[in-house]
Amino acid sequence: MNAETEKNQEIDLDKQAELFGRVSSGDQTSLVLICNDDDLATGRLLLIRSTRGGEERIFFFLVLRVSNYLKYVDKAEDVASTLVAFEDAYLIDGSLRFFLEVEGHLLGYAQKNKQKGVWEFRPSKRTPEHFAHVYIPQKKTAEKLIGTLFGPQLDGEIYVGDLEDGDTALPVRVNLPVKFLPMHLGIFGSTGAGKSNLMMVLIKSFIDHNLEVRRGAARSRQPLVSAFCIDPHDEFATGTDTYGIHDIVEAMDDSRRNEVMGDFYYLTSTIRAVPREIKRYARELRILWDEIQPEDLYSIMDFSPQMSWFIDDVYARVGDRWVSEILNMIETPQGVTPGTFRAVQRRLAFLKNSDLFVDSGASTLDDIIYALENGRVLIVNTSLMSSTEQFLVTTIVTRTISDLRRALKSSMTLGDFKKQAQERLPHGLYQRIHERMIALYARGRTANDDSPVASPTELPAVMITVEEAPSILNPELMKGRSVFKDVSRQGRKFNIGLIVISQQVSVLDRVILSQMNTQISLRLNNKTEIKSCIDNASINISGYEDKFRTMARGEALLTASYRDVPLPVKIPKFDDLFEHDKRRYKGGTSKRRTTRHALP
Repeated sequence: MNAETEKNQEIDLDKQAELFGRVSSGDQTSLVLICNDDDLATGRLLLIRSTRGGEERIFFFLVLRVSNYLKYVDKAEDVASTLVAFEDAYLIDGSLRFFLEVEGHLLGYAQKNKQKGVWEFRPSKRTPEHFAHVYIPQKKTAEKLIGTLFGPQLDGEIYVGDLEDGDTALPVRVNLPVKFLPMHLGIFGSTGAGKSNLMMVLIKSFIDHNLEVRRGAARSRQPLVSAFCIDPHDEFATGTDTYGIHDIVEAMDDSRRNEVMGDFYYLTSTIRAVPREIKRYARELRILWDEIQPEDLYSIMDFSPQMSWFIDDVYARVGDRWVSEILNMIETPQGVTPGTFRAVQRRLAFLKNSDLFVDSGASTLDDIIYALENGRVLIVNTSLMSSTEQFLVTTIVTRTISDLRRALKSSMTLGDFKKQAQERLPHGLYQRIHERMIALYARGRTANDDSPVASPTELPAVMITVEEAPSILNPELMKGRSVFKDVSRQGRKFNIGLIVISQQVSVLDRVILSQMNTQISLRLNNKTEIKSCIDNASINISGYEDKFRTMARGEALLTASYRDVPLPVKIPKFDDLFEHDKRRYKGGTSKRRTTRHALP
């Protein structure tokens, strides 16, 4: 380690923070502190210095409860009643001493590695000594201080927000590593908690990361990030207030826009309803009946074994034309009961009345897949779709990208890949897509059948959002053949991840929840949902019940299986973030945001 790095690792809490109190009691998880009578909010981050065992350590403490404490007084009620009767009773001798009794959790500690001269963060397996000094970070020194001590707990390429400190934030970035995105992300929060704003911040972060990668300025050799973002209220592009994702697109010059966003980013079922300024970057979403496979419907609807047998039998006989075959049947087929036949036709009937799913014409599915394999971010306006149409679109895109990546994973050469992709994809889709995909999947300059193919981990990390998740990620549907169950279990092999968005945690399938290795949990008011969120978190957050109830809009708790601590996060307003960063979307030298933050 060079002298400059060692200097940057120097920590002096007496100079970089304010002495605030002492440790009173507790264990390696929870502590009680006695602190100065100051304006302290729950959610504040405190530091505790320890030299127990001759080792220099700094513990991180998250405030969860604050109560008043009077020195030399057994019952505060007696003092209060005396003051009501005799207001100046305690002013003569000044006998009252005011303190705060602070309860909360230890997040872990940083320990000085004497040989390397650096601070290393560790999970909380110890407790500070009796009456250890407690410090409160100062905003002007917090970035260097917390960044040095927390280290890799904050690292990553995808910005989420800043480290929350009570009802404000420290200028310390909280990020997600791209390499862990395919391990799936859950976003949970009640109505009005800030889920839409969080999604816009994440979409911006995906675009920012791709911009850095394409400029060659990424901090590490991470792949691009693609995203298929379901927008049920049509607010991502235009924004919930002043700015939206479209303002990022317009802020880019033509060259940068084409490189990062491609020739479209907005998908809708009805192009005539799109605002003029967005229409030039929009595509009308159309998917052919021939591009629907039985498992797509099994993933979003409940079918009895008899109905599935009937569908599978028709699919085995006529292949991709199975939907048209069933919908055009007039008489009950031999071997099928009338009740089963009518039930299947009823379930497929929505396709006849859909503008989105069509029996013939042009499809945009190949353009969508090509965009995702090129590292593009797509916003899908589903506000004019039925919930069934929305779920089916998400399913078809997920299954198609999964089939292509599976074919790639099990192939050594382009020739192998072509054969496997042709077996997995609908015939018409394969014919339209395979020539364009070869250039993406081939490794090296040549693209013949003997050319080696790339690994899925070298391709963009594809993130698929699942909105209104309980409708299709519930235990009943997960019992059957669900593409989401397969992707949740094996998606990381193919660099495909889910972003599951829900107001409810308790009704989601446990298999899905067990695979959500990253959770961003916003305010939850329901006791059942809070308990489910805590029980299914990737790391232990027991005791955080009150934290969920007192969160304001845009405040969240980030937990991840690859991190040692839960991180309280303040998510900035998208408008503030865009205002701060809008100049960086022009061409030229990268100006990655490092020390300045959009939060006030």
